[in-house]
Amino acid sequence: MSKKNPKPTTSPWARKADSAVHGYGLYAAKDIPAGTKVIEYVGEKITKAESDRRDEVRRARQEKGGDGCVYLFELNKRYDLDGDVEWNTARLINHSCDPNCDTDYVDGGIWISAVRNIAAGEELNYDYGFDWENYEEHPCRCGAPTCCGFILKKEFRWRVRRAQAQAKAEKKGEEASNKKSHYRHPINPMGEFDWGDLMRLKARLTTGAGAGRTLAVAESLTAGQIQSRIGLISGASNFFRGGITAYTIDAKVSQLGVNRKLAEDCNAVSPKVAEQMAKGAATKLGASIGVATTGYAEPDSANGVKHPFAFWAIAQKGPGRKWSYKTGKVSGKGLSRVAMQAKVADKVIAAMVKTLKSPPRESRS
Repeated sequence: MSKKNPKPTTSPWARKADSAVHGYGLYAAKDIPAGTKVIEYVGEKITKAESDRRDEVRRARQEKGGDGCVYLFELNKRYDLDGDVEWNTARLINHSCDPNCDTDYVDGGIWISAVRNIAAGEELNYDYGFDWENYEEHPCRCGAPTCCGFILKKEFRWRVRRAQAQAKAEKKGEEASNKKSHYRHPINPMGEFDWGDLMRLKARLTTGAGAGRTLAVAESLTAGQIQSRIGLISGASNFFRGGITAYTIDAKVSQLGVNRKLAEDCNAVSPKVAEQMAKGAATKLGASIGVATTGYAEPDSANGVKHPFAFWAIAQKGPGRKWSYKTGKVSGKGLSRVAMQAKVADKVIAAMVKTLKSPPRESRS
């Protein structure tokens, strides 16, 4: 780009907006297929010596409480690229420890490219990949489950986690050595869930035709896991109205409006019960969309259940305040209770991303 007539770089794939991570950010202007070159990262080509000098200036500025953001990219053994120029729109892209983009070197330039399919409205990000040295200067607020609290190359993050674990153990000291410890299940109840699905769900509910829709959750089998995952999303309070966990038939009837006879006939486990739970949560919490789960997280001989299974439902309020429904079933043969709960939560969130891609016409919240 000519320095004589610099103009801000643009891309049909990206738009600028406030970011919950830091300052401004870039967001997908439309669905972006994996592998797409989204926007070029441009700037001033400088020598290594000049790059070092500017980095020292940046450090001094940061020590005084100023901006410590880093925009330097290595081009080759002789030159770097300083992207800290107003006409480099790509400089607004924030870091994430679970990124949807990456940097590619193409014909001597740098491009930000999609590493997976990105939904319209999803914030663009890539891994800045900072070195271990002085890592504490760069705290991270990306919110990804894999985040260690600092902007670091992936291969260094284990060091931070180890240090954090050691510090926590030292804090406890020897006071717990003579106490009986409580049993904790070795499997993470949250599972290895897809952070990208959560970001896509946020985009479905906050941008484009879906903007303004609100969500409520009713859970039985999943015991609050869906609510917990949605709560991890930055800005969730803008669309998430809350949830109700109801195990018993009485709770499902009184709190969610499930028909008692229907529930008693099937022990509250059926697609129709899931539909009524979803609608009940949305109605009670004032949302335009409700999602629900019900089922058996483990075998139940009293009810003739040999293998875990669950039903889920998504209820949407459409034109004329009429409700439409989408249901599904998840089987869990051979799964433990914890693994089954995590699997159902995974499937339901993925189903919401797919089902909520386009809202019912004239949807009213």
